[in-house]
Amino acid sequence: MKKSIHEPYSRFKGWLREHNLTYSDIALFLGLNEATVSLKINGQSDFLLSEIQALKNKYNLNSDIFFTEDVA
Repeated sequence: MKKSIHEPYSRFKGWLREHNLTYSDIALFLGLNEATVSLKINGQSDFLLSEIQALKNKYNLNSDIFFTEDVA
């Protein structure tokens, strides 16, 4: 298994569940495959800033949902 580069986006995962969205839904919207989205959400790859911006615009998300730890 690939080494994690950051903690999983747990808050984003929870938000997806609350809104009945799947990794496949996000992949389709971003033009990625589902496996790539899974790697990004689970900390083995990073979202591009443009992908986060697109998600923020479409779903009215706060970018804080992508923070994996408290920022001082």
